[in-house]
Amino acid sequence: MSWWWPFRRRQQQRAITYQDVWGSGADPAVLRGGSQERALRLAPVYAATRLLADSVASLPMKTFVVAGEERRPTPLPALFRRPAAVGTRYDWLHRAVTSLTLRGNAYGLIVATDGAGWPSQIEWLHPDDVSIEDNFAAVPVWYYKGRRLEDGQMFHIPAYTLPGQILGLSPIGYLMVTTETGLLAQQFGRDWFANGSTPAAVLETDQEVSKEAATVLKARFKEAAAARDVVALGGGVKYRPISVPADESQFLETIKATANQIAAWYGVPPEKVGGETGGSLTYNTVEQNSIDLATWTFRPWLARLEQAFSLLRPPVEEVTFNADAMIRTDLKSRYEAHGMALDQGWRNRDEVRAIENEAPLPNGLGQTYLPLSSAMSVSLDPEQANARNIVEMIQKVGTGVGVMLTADEARTILNSAGARLTGLYQAPTPPEGQP
Repeated sequence: MSWWWPFRRRQQQRAITYQDVWGSGADPAVLRGGSQERALRLAPVYAATRLLADSVASLPMKTFVVAGEERRPTPLPALFRRPAAVGTRYDWLHRAVTSLTLRGNAYGLIVATDGAGWPSQIEWLHPDDVSIEDNFAAVPVWYYKGRRLEDGQMFHIPAYTLPGQILGLSPIGYLMVTTETGLLAQQFGRDWFANGSTPAAVLETDQEVSKEAATVLKARFKEAAAARDVVALGGGVKYRPISVPADESQFLETIKATANQIAAWYGVPPEKVGGETGGSLTYNTVEQNSIDLATWTFRPWLARLEQAFSLLRPPVEEVTFNADAMIRTDLKSRYEAHGMALDQGWRNRDEVRAIENEAPLPNGLGQTYLPLSSAMSVSLDPEQANARNIVEMIQKVGTGVGVMLTADEARTILNSAGARLTGLYQAPTPPEGQP
């Protein structure tokens, strides 16, 4: 197995911290582990990063050859068909976005190239295994697990960067206080319910109690509290809690505030990660939130990835995501949008059928760019449709200079000029009630 293989078992490394010596004031288990894994224990962080990674990874990818103003689609390169040795393209994109949203950087090791020398396979590396010699250097020197990489081996995508720096800022690093507050709130809730919703307390009495009697009294109280049963103490024993009740600790408010802060960091609606928007949700607001999410959150991430992935291809090629697939409207709205595209002539029927995963019409019948209202009044023969378009264009030119031409006159003029219009022209039937 190669030295760079990212899926090998990681060696456990642990540095002593001040919490190990002085303690953190809470159960250390809840704050134990790496920052990335620790943050994912918090539901809003997991939900926000999952939303971004799942959405981007599920989008179709396309490549185009750009020549001036013309963009021609090309077959998808091997890099984006099978980008890694393990998993699918969805998994590959998901790993990249997860690394970006949690650590602010995605590190890819180029492990294979095609015949022209362009990358054909890239493995994403765990951010903890990657280091840089100088974050401010003009030409970065990269290390993976302590081994220096050759020039051109590392493919790096930063997220939020500062001027003059190479590495992106780590969201989890800047969110540390917020995530730790949320984790401690979760631990508080866990302890609360684990103790039968009964806070820690002192049992007091004015009478002298032996050690054995105190042990029995304590056991009886804990057993009844755990079973949520009525506690009969007797003997003048009084119960006095010494911990803060859940309602007084603003437990739920802390959970919601943490979710709202994390939603703001990642630019996602708070209700998507367990927070609150502060107002009622209607169909219109949910729809508008989806549009805002696609415009202000997903679009910047897609643009960042498109420009980065385009660097892996020749300069004349561009890599894009089909963001239209992100908004799957209801059937009626989608078909109305197709009708507008056909009626305005900027899509033909075969293109619309391709969007709906349907085969093209036979004999090229779906290749004509013709307004839908006009297409319904003529034969489906492409030759006839083209002949009609040309005749109507000549009629419009004549009208513009003050000459009214019939369809036959326009055809005669065109044929005398060598147009050779062989398609049979059929004038549209005027609407009922019109001459």
